[in-house]
Amino acid sequence: MTGDSPGSAERPVLCHNDASPFATFCHQTPYLATHAVAHAVTLPAVLMQPFIVLLVLFSALLHATWNAFLHTSGDRVWQFGMMSFPYLVCSAIVLLFVPAPARESWPYIAASAALQLGYCVALAKAYKAGDFGQIYPIARGLSPLLVFAGAFVFAGEHLRPLALAGVALVSVGIISLAFRKRRFATASVPAALITGAFISAYTIVDGIGVRVAGSSFGYIAWAFILFNVPLAAMAFYRYGGPRRLFLDDPRRSLQGLGGGAIAMVAYTIVIIAFRYLPIAMVSALRELSSIFAVLIGWLFMREKLTARRVLACALVTAGAVLIRI
Repeated sequence: MTGDSPGSAERPVLCHNDASPFATFCHQTPYLATHAVAHAVTLPAVLMQPFIVLLVLFSALLHATWNAFLHTSGDRVWQFGMMSFPYLVCSAIVLLFVPAPARESWPYIAASAALQLGYCVALAKAYKAGDFGQIYPIARGLSPLLVFAGAFVFAGEHLRPLALAGVALVSVGIISLAFRKRRFATASVPAALITGAFISAYTIVDGIGVRVAGSSFGYIAWAFILFNVPLAAMAFYRYGGPRRLFLDDPRRSLQGLGGGAIAMVAYTIVIIAFRYLPIAMVSALRELSSIFAVLIGWLFMREKLTARRVLACALVTAGAVLIRI
């Protein structure tokens, strides 16, 4: 049966066949639209999928990198304050070109902003108390575990065998990372677990809110503005205005702004990837950031690369992937 015949079955097309591979970036509807499929995927589309996969892996590396900047920062309040400015500038520019989100989505925007503020506080506290290669995998690994549990309890999703195996692997990995020399790391692990809870909460809120918003980029831009304005205001208040923030130590200021720019690029890549690849695939690939975090901690922060930590991180990453596929 051809695509022109009446009653042709429609199914998702995961690649873009237009002249410009990023032509759908400005569209407000999700890219995974349905089209009648009458022929095989063209060569440019076949090449596009591996390219997007590499971009998502690069995004995972960038995410671990800006977290490493935060961990090594001597003043994390200052670091978050400096990172807020690229978010505010880019979000304000985006709002000039996209429609406003629907009225029904504003409670979700407010909740997302509040939860992301809580996430920043919890993350800063966690990094103050523990190693980067310990905190980051716990926080990232707990998120899919809690999202999966919430979907099971509140949405009635069935327990798939692969997801159950993933839950077990993440649990074992987190428990292993929670101990240091056979003792529970009471100073760092609770903050890491709270950070993971905040990640799960704003992920669920954004997942619902962006669907009600109509304008996905309008939703994201407003959420970014609402949670970054308090961070920028706190930095201005604490450090005495723009002169001390930007001019007293320009090199340090550029590093802080660079952390925010890296975080923005990482998130933008994910938004683009959601338009070309299945959401589950993108989410699973992002979990590889935990591996990058352990390597960054070992190479640049002189953290010990023990066999137990490597194995625990591998279990968390593999489990997160199984939960999401």
